[in-house]
Amino acid sequence: MKAIILAAGVGKRLGGSVVEHPKCLLDLNGRTLLDRMLDALNVAGVSEITVVVGHLSEQIERALAGRQGVKTVFNPEFRKGAILSLWTAREELAGDVLIMDADVLFPVEMLRRLIDSPSANCFLMDTSAANDGEAQMLMARNGRVLDITRGLRGDYDACGESIGFLKLGADGSRTLLGLLQRALADGKDGIEHEEVYPALMRECEIGYVTADDLAWLEIDFPEDVERAQALLQEQVPAS
Repeated sequence: MKAIILAAGVGKRLGGSVVEHPKCLLDLNGRTLLDRMLDALNVAGVSEITVVVGHLSEQIERALAGRQGVKTVFNPEFRKGAILSLWTAREELAGDVLIMDADVLFPVEMLRRLIDSPSANCFLMDTSAANDGEAQMLMARNGRVLDITRGLRGDYDACGESIGFLKLGADGSRTLLGLLQRALADGKDGIEHEEVYPALMRECEIGYVTADDLAWLEIDFPEDVERAQALLQEQVPAS
């Protein structure tokens, strides 16, 4: 199992917090978001990791110096769609792979749950999350994910927020690679990588595992940083 971490974005919605540092290098109770993610991957047994960088890439590369099994690839067009970040890491889309957004604070148990899922292709989904029109929502029927979009649509028997992590087996990785290539050939370099996923769902069966009982947070806005600090403080054992 390999991992691709998408960390090239500017993070404009976070405002001043990322003027001097990339979002993944936000200090949360003494450790960066990226450090926490890499440590969780190592604990879960994933030791081959590619980080896609762009905005303030030199800072991320310095932060990763000395990290075994971690490499970076640079997306020079990081101000365009996130599809280009995933395309930048296309050589890693072979065999079993995790595709992960870099702005998620999560417990290692969440990662283990995804990796241990019997489905070769699998999303992490929080069915307790509300549809606020901003979150990427997954829609599933009979255990199979059928769609992802900001909001809800179509016919489904289960739905929830995508946590931003997707596990793919060899067939899924190969299919996604072809779909990315086709989308870029059609000039769709300004779209999010999730916009390719509905086509992937039509060609590959993708399941899901839920994480409703685990605390996690996607960090997009300044108030999310405060929530992350509070969440981590709650997890510190009393002395």
